[in-house]
Amino acid sequence: MQGIQHAGKILIIDDEPGILKMLRLLLRALDYEVLTAFGGVEGLEIFRKEEPPIVLTDVRMPGMSGIDVLKRLKEINPDVQVIVVTGHGEMETAIQALQLEASDFITKPVQGQALEVALKRANEKIRMKRQIQNYTRQLETIVDEATEDLAQSCRRLETFYEISQRVGEMSSLGQILDFLHQEITSITQFGCSAILILDGPREALIAYPLVQGRQAFTEDVMAAVKELSHWRALNADEEKRFRATIPVPAGRLVLVPIAREGEPPVGAAVITIPPEASEDELRLVSLLLSQAVGAIGRAVVQEEELKTLRRIVGVQEHFGDLIGRHEKMRQIYKLIANVAESDATVLILGESGTGKELVARRIHELSSRKDGAFITINCAAYPETLIESELFGHEKGSFTGATHTRKGCFELASGGTIFLDEIGEVSPAAQVKLLRVLQFKEFQRVGGEASIKVDVRVLAATSRNLRREMELGTFREDLFYRLHVIPVIIPPLRERISDLQPLVEHFIQKFSEQSNKKILDIMPDVLSILMNHRWPGNVRELENVVEHAVILARGDVIQVGDLPAYLRENGRQIPSAGDGLEEMEKQHLIRVLGECQGNKIQAARRLKISRSTLYRKMELYGIQD
Repeated sequence: MQGIQHAGKILIIDDEPGILKMLRLLLRALDYEVLTAFGGVEGLEIFRKEEPPIVLTDVRMPGMSGIDVLKRLKEINPDVQVIVVTGHGEMETAIQALQLEASDFITKPVQGQALEVALKRANEKIRMKRQIQNYTRQLETIVDEATEDLAQSCRRLETFYEISQRVGEMSSLGQILDFLHQEITSITQFGCSAILILDGPREALIAYPLVQGRQAFTEDVMAAVKELSHWRALNADEEKRFRATIPVPAGRLVLVPIAREGEPPVGAAVITIPPEASEDELRLVSLLLSQAVGAIGRAVVQEEELKTLRRIVGVQEHFGDLIGRHEKMRQIYKLIANVAESDATVLILGESGTGKELVARRIHELSSRKDGAFITINCAAYPETLIESELFGHEKGSFTGATHTRKGCFELASGGTIFLDEIGEVSPAAQVKLLRVLQFKEFQRVGGEASIKVDVRVLAATSRNLRREMELGTFREDLFYRLHVIPVIIPPLRERISDLQPLVEHFIQKFSEQSNKKILDIMPDVLSILMNHRWPGNVRELENVVEHAVILARGDVIQVGDLPAYLRENGRQIPSAGDGLEEMEKQHLIRVLGECQGNKIQAARRLKISRSTLYRKMELYGIQD
């Protein structure tokens, strides 16, 4: 716990001496002047006397509760930052405290990292309020001289305070930069051409929104951003270098740092300004950007940590044409690798659109038969009268229209693999012949008498419940057990929703190349709509949706309007703030889990709750793993 810029005094109120002692030692190590009080009554007396800017109070105390203490503290000094300490399962109490303007809440047992985050937020609010008070006092002095422009600036400062609060609630770097881009263009007459953010090691730049991902910026551009201490217009040579990397529109370019006063910048905004622009407006842009410094820094660190963790654990996203890093998919990858070298029959189970044929192809590609044929037959595509001929072939004259002898799929696949898709659709008569092929590796053509031997591996797939079909008498039990030697169960997309983003990225690249387009990214609100859809058609439905969006996209970023109408309508039904706290919390959990790729450790850390609390809430709201 380093780097906290604190406000001096801090008061701890608790009824447990051990906790008081532990917190006192912890906070003194951070150079705080620590005051302690045993219970709420003593705490209020010390607060009136010492006036500390931050108070840390337990919720459950005999006599005067932490909520009562919070109310009295706010009556004495509305600006005091109060952090409440709650037990696990006391979310309603925590929400009540936040409604009473508590600065934050942390849960017991108090973790150092959670306390550090809460203290940083409290000190940021104190610093922000002091900054606003300083600006307000200056503005009021000039307002007394009847200057209406300064009254407008005061209102803008209040707006910036609200902006800083909203930015602090955003979790991803993309959300923060998108919000800043919109606010700059709406509050001022400037155009925001791009926002450049330094990565964690300050060795690369991330550009938004015109260019996504890391770019090969020249050393001059990097130096211009890293050494920026005040906004300045770019000269002709600098503009040329910037335009070589970022497609900014024509106009006078000004570089505005994203930094707090006296600190190195975390990035810069490239602003296009008109000839009549004033320094006051540039100052407003600078102040607006300074509100987001802390949030941007945290978001950059979080994204770097996630990339590092993925690299360390070696998360596998691709396995042949299969895409997904969810634990269920990784287990399937392992199973495929283990069974590929054998000749065992594999039954692939899963809903329509989950990629059963891709699994079959991957098994074939990894097997010793990979140089042989891979023959696919969709058993649901043929009527009962033709399926036997398609599978086993027929002799000349065996039925009307049989003008010549024809080999079936089993003969064509000899030495390789045959994939029987939708095996549950096969007729009872054909099931008998299939059973013989699986048992003895031989069969007879339709209308033929000679037995034909084949060396073929059988892979089968179905979206039906074959056990249920056996109970109904429509599928032979002995055939089921011959097929069911090694089952591979493909999860539906809704059960591995953390794989949605890499799938979307893959399909964007695929269809961009096919349509000769350059789609660089997808807007966060589009991803939110996709994450909240149930995907009854699974990956095949997602593929069709992305193809639709790529074809309709007019720019280099997919927007909500590029989605099919039914998904846009679903997006409008996502709950708003008026839909109740429980529904809001559920949607927030879903969003954070999606952004963390299903990693519950990261999600719990982002939500500032324990993993056990996260699991309990997922169960409460019926959120799938």
